[in-house]
Amino acid sequence: MLSMLPKRLFASMPKISYHRRLVSSATVDNQVQLSDSCISRLKEICQNGSFLRVSVEGGGCSGFQYKFSIEKQLGDDDTVLGDGGARVAIDNVSVEYLSGATIDYHTELIRSGFRVINNPKAEQGCSCGASFAVKLD
Repeated sequence: MLSMLPKRLFASMPKISYHRRLVSSATVDNQVQLSDSCISRLKEICQNGSFLRVSVEGGGCSGFQYKFSIEKQLGDDDTVLGDGGARVAIDNVSVEYLSGATIDYHTELIRSGFRVINNPKAEQGCSCGASFAVKLD
């Protein structure tokens, strides 16, 4: 869906500075990972300092849901994964729900998009994969 947006839309957004906690490898706090397909897609769509924001919010069929957006503005509590044209920002609350998970880009016949896979903090989820219930220890 993001590939259908005009590139000039992202070109007019201001550049961001790196004063947040920056992690240069593909892992961060408790092993949040970026898959190769995620990195490749981010390099294609993120221009002029934009990045993928991943967050966890209350809602969805199973209690919590993943949210993905392309943004230019980092928050004060963001952790940044990756480097160059393949950056992902996760706020400090969401990173607790994502520790051990992998952020992936998946393509199938009827849709393509970012998703969270192999999340050890999640148990049951809905069939579309957008929401999950937290695994209680």
